[in-house]
Amino acid sequence: MTERIAIIDLGSNSARLIVMHIYEKGAYNLVYNQKESVRLSEGMNATLHLQPEAIGRALSTLKIFAHMCQLFQVDKIIGVATAAVRNAKNGDQFIALAEKETGILLDVISGELEAELGFIGAMNTIDLTDGLLFDLGGGSTELTLVKNRQIKQSISLPFGAVTLTERFGLQDKVNDAKIAELQAFIQAQLASLPWLKKTFAPLVGIGGTARNIAKIDQRLKNYPFAKVHNYRLGPLSFDQILELIDKTSLAQRRKLPGLSSERADIIIAGVNIVKGLLDITQAPQLVISGCGVREGLFLQYYQAKYQQPPIMKNILEHSTHNVLLAHEGDPNHAYHIASLAETLFDGWQDHLALRSGDKKLLKVAALLHDIGITINYYDHPRHSSYLIENARLFGLTHREQILAAVIAGWHNGTSAKYYRNRIYSEFLDEGDWHIARKLAMLLAIAECLDVTQMGLVKTVQALIKAKAAVLKLYLSEPAPIERQALQKCDKWIKKDLGLALEIEECFI
Repeated sequence: MTERIAIIDLGSNSARLIVMHIYEKGAYNLVYNQKESVRLSEGMNATLHLQPEAIGRALSTLKIFAHMCQLFQVDKIIGVATAAVRNAKNGDQFIALAEKETGILLDVISGELEAELGFIGAMNTIDLTDGLLFDLGGGSTELTLVKNRQIKQSISLPFGAVTLTERFGLQDKVNDAKIAELQAFIQAQLASLPWLKKTFAPLVGIGGTARNIAKIDQRLKNYPFAKVHNYRLGPLSFDQILELIDKTSLAQRRKLPGLSSERADIIIAGVNIVKGLLDITQAPQLVISGCGVREGLFLQYYQAKYQQPPIMKNILEHSTHNVLLAHEGDPNHAYHIASLAETLFDGWQDHLALRSGDKKLLKVAALLHDIGITINYYDHPRHSSYLIENARLFGLTHREQILAAVIAGWHNGTSAKYYRNRIYSEFLDEGDWHIARKLAMLLAIAECLDVTQMGLVKTVQALIKAKAAVLKLYLSEPAPIERQALQKCDKWIKKDLGLALEIEECFI
């Protein structure tokens, strides 16, 4: 049975709606995403009351969200409100009014729960063991210290990009004295938390400020991959962005490539909060998470339904399996090909001078090598390559995801020129191309060994002898079609292994 779940996150600065589709086999996919700027915390600083104009903007947005939920025929709406409503003296009245006018019941979550949801969203989509997560919103900043993929400390600080912008008057161009005053305030707030000092762990950013930092850096560097999640930059790159933003007027910031015009008036506060966190933690890099509270809410629902742990043991395996099922791949064939390819890797790794980390790329490519059939059977390896390049795969760097895409597309003998003339050439050096070719060869052999998709070749042993590369096939019955298919790989094997292929059969 399929299901559609709507997640609504009403924040202090913006409101978000996502719709997740759960397929019959349990795979899930994002099918709709909408963001609206509501500035719900605007004008709250003095009275701690949500202002009529802000309430009007929020209600108008929620009415649109309710209409979209009807159009998408969602089965369940999970809605939350965060810092602005949480801190407002008239927050309860707003929640009642929102339900009356839109039919949407929002749960006002605590800062601690907001931090936990951000943790669930980020740690299930970024392959890090330790780190400091920050979710920088309009009215609050949630901090979560992670050790061994578990929460060790967390806190919700009562300030964010909107509230500090209003408090210090940062909307337009500001002088050095105002920046110094802002930084002194941030440093004092962070210094009261001893567990932040010199963690030396990566700083993981959730929220619009973090995403915009990544987009600005990508534009400055002409980054060729349009993906923000798991994008990483060092302190020097961040300081370049900070200086650029701190010294520009509002009009100039609105023209800054990569920066959303809706965020231009609050970005000074945002980047200076990040600067304070980088300084106190001495983090070696800033990692951007495109997943946070909304994804945490969905995963919390999904994992409870399917009886899965809140933090996945292997996010790459989970996300790859999810992509496979979402594209109606055959799990039996895909996992058999992956098993054969991994066995070939183990047997010939030393001779091919492959790195241990290459094995996971081969497995991803093997599991997803046929998903392009959903577009068109003809040239489906190229279609598979494109889908892998753009899939929501978690646990790979951007470069690794590109490599996996190349391996899957190249394994059927597609010309390397096709890939070298595309985005891939911006990421991969000559060493990467050599590795990709060898891994594509292993995948090609594995696919030949199950070309009938009957599983006749149960397993294989790959050996190197003095004058031959030996494949020992363990068969349940004769497999003449598989044997014939292997002949297509003879030249490839001889070129990359430097040896002729010798086949032995063992019936089991």
